[in-house]
Amino acid sequence: MKRQLAISAINIIGLVLGITSTVLILGYVFYERSYDACHPYADDTYRVVYDRYRGETLLWKTANSFYPIGSYLEENYPDAVDHFNLMRNHNIEISLARQDGQKINFFEEKTYFASASILHMLSIPLVAGDSSCLEEPNTVIISDLFAGKYFEGRDPLGQRIKVNNSGEYLITGVYRHLPGNTHIKSDLFFSFATYVSKNPWIENNWGWDYMHTYIRLKPGTDYRVFTKKAFPQMIADNYADDLAVNSARDEYYLQPIKDIHLHSAIEYETEPSGNGAGVSILLGFSIFFILIAWINYVNLVTARSIERAKEVGIKKACGSTKLELIRQFISEAFVFNLICIVISVGFICLLMPFYKQLTGIENFDALLGVRFWVYAILLMLAGIFLSSLYPAFILSSFRGVEVLKGNFKSSHQGIGLRKTLVSFQLFLSLVLLIGTGVVYKQVKYLTTKDIGYDYHSTLIIKALQTNEETAAYSRKIGLLKDDMLRNPDIVELSIVSDIPGNEIGNFYGCYKKGDDPGTINYHYRMDIDPEYVNLFHARLLAGRDFTKTDQLSQDKVMVNIKAMNRVGFTDPKEAVGKMIFTDAGPVKEVEIIAVMDDMNYFSVKAEPMPTVFTVFEGSKRYLALKYPATANIHGVIANARTSFNEVFPGNAFDYTVLEDKVAQTTRPDQTFAFIFGLASILAIIISIIGIMGLIIITIDQNLKALVIRKVLGAGLHPVYIILWRQFYWQFILASVIAIPVAYYGFTHWVLEKYIYHVSVLPGQLIWPVFVVLAILLLLVYIFSKKAFSMKVNQVLKS
Repeated sequence: MKRQLAISAINIIGLVLGITSTVLILGYVFYERSYDACHPYADDTYRVVYDRYRGETLLWKTANSFYPIGSYLEENYPDAVDHFNLMRNHNIEISLARQDGQKINFFEEKTYFASASILHMLSIPLVAGDSSCLEEPNTVIISDLFAGKYFEGRDPLGQRIKVNNSGEYLITGVYRHLPGNTHIKSDLFFSFATYVSKNPWIENNWGWDYMHTYIRLKPGTDYRVFTKKAFPQMIADNYADDLAVNSARDEYYLQPIKDIHLHSAIEYETEPSGNGAGVSILLGFSIFFILIAWINYVNLVTARSIERAKEVGIKKACGSTKLELIRQFISEAFVFNLICIVISVGFICLLMPFYKQLTGIENFDALLGVRFWVYAILLMLAGIFLSSLYPAFILSSFRGVEVLKGNFKSSHQGIGLRKTLVSFQLFLSLVLLIGTGVVYKQVKYLTTKDIGYDYHSTLIIKALQTNEETAAYSRKIGLLKDDMLRNPDIVELSIVSDIPGNEIGNFYGCYKKGDDPGTINYHYRMDIDPEYVNLFHARLLAGRDFTKTDQLSQDKVMVNIKAMNRVGFTDPKEAVGKMIFTDAGPVKEVEIIAVMDDMNYFSVKAEPMPTVFTVFEGSKRYLALKYPATANIHGVIANARTSFNEVFPGNAFDYTVLEDKVAQTTRPDQTFAFIFGLASILAIIISIIGIMGLIIITIDQNLKALVIRKVLGAGLHPVYIILWRQFYWQFILASVIAIPVAYYGFTHWVLEKYIYHVSVLPGQLIWPVFVVLAILLLLVYIFSKKAFSMKVNQVLKS
């Protein structure tokens, strides 16, 4: 290693890059694939989801379900042994008293009502309280993080918290906070018995699906067979007639809890879904990287076979056996790989803070888990052993007498194998470079696409739920609005029920006047005010905006294109002025006054939802403030806080910069694009190392011929041609295979996963070919020049 420092450095760099990138990528893959595996019954726990159709038209795919489902399945099918329900209780204001008696208020974005059975089905570890802590109404359990943050060392058991300035809940348990790799995350679980006691009608209601249902089946039960057997009968027993009246049908299926994170992306997920296809691609990268790194190691070791051949010849002449030589070369490989592993571990430790920031995973349990390290160590040992066998057997098989006579030649079969492997490296580099261009173009398209509204320079403030009469609350909101609009940094203000980046929480059933009531369809409902259209720059395709009079009459609505089509109209001008019947709101017959263009409200990666816009007052929960692009955002927030505290003194002030919230929807795609680009760079570097190995082998095999040409007066050009011929056909072969494979793979496995996606253009397939070609030509030139500059006497003596 010391004598051949340059070759050793190249070899170490290649192996360290391969090991480091493999471990980091495998850590991320293991983490993503470990979601919900922490639950002891994970292999037998499923979430109930369903699709609603009218004829062959899909109306919705939802993770929600009906409350009685779990009880029905458990009572009628022995294979269903347990269940629990979970329901959102999001964006609530919590009030509690500190130890000094001071009252504090704060918002909790994500909490749930949960059945008591969630504790044993998911084995949520309690650090205080007992297994009955969620059975009674008006009880709540909190995480240890929540307890440490707000109770400052006090025992929280027996303390009370108030929600939305209304109901009080007794803290009956404290649980160890749930790990990051679970799709149910919350610092508070409220007893579902609370909700049922206030709404007993849900116990036998088969039309209200605002919750999730999880069931546990007996070990060994085929959940697909169970689905086909149980759910059609459940529908027939409970609400088949209701479906028939509406010409609808439901299709149920069970989702294994461990598959939800990576393989489910439907309405009302508890957490943003992961990218199953992307994780599989990264897993392939990690395997390719370590394989290529070891292939390069083999290439570079055998590239020096002529020098090692003399050593082998002398040792054999002195009595060494082939087994002894094999042990020597394997032990050399083991020590060399061990050095590279130690260096890689150091790099992994140095890169970990950046890596956590990149992946967004703070507690990287996968890199601390025994299972991960067992796989990693076994992979490394297998790689060391296999990568050392080939050079060990090749080097130990040299015939000592022929070597010492100077008749040694490297194996043409070995060179052919190495050429094939380098062709594969070139192919992989081309595919990754093409993929990098495609993925970056897709991410840029997502971040610049017109999504139907303007979210820039917008501040969102959560409105309070004070439980006051609507008139009194509206008066306070009006005072807040007037006070904020006196601030020159606020140019527009609107009060709405939902904001971009969140799923719309309300529904609106309606059908066209003159149609059969059985044709009623359910749409999403957004409650807005007359300022909404101007603030968000929403596009009205026909009709007029809401007015103050409309707020009083409550008999006017707007619809978007999707809702217009679902109701039964085909043209915006045709729909305006038409009457529809509804089961929502105080007025049953309302007029469509405008058709609004569709908006990608939840995410640019999700289709617009059929939405009806009303001016209802009861569910408006957010204030949207538009400020000038030149304004200081910190000043805008400070002024908004001052106005808010004057109208609602002592209450929690919570805000969101809308641009940041919308950007979060594409952040996983940006992370994937970055990792993909980084993987491409690593693949090219590792491939360059492999090409170096083959060039060194080629120079060794042709060194005397090159020097003789030099003596006879040849210049650098013939040397360059000799070396280039070793790669010409390999490069062409790699390019011919890589272009169609990359086109098909990234079109069907990546782009088609997006509702809105770009197309792969010819230029994106061609430019990586020229990049790799330029790198290859440069490498051949550098080594040709080096070979040409070698001293003639030194070469001939060797």
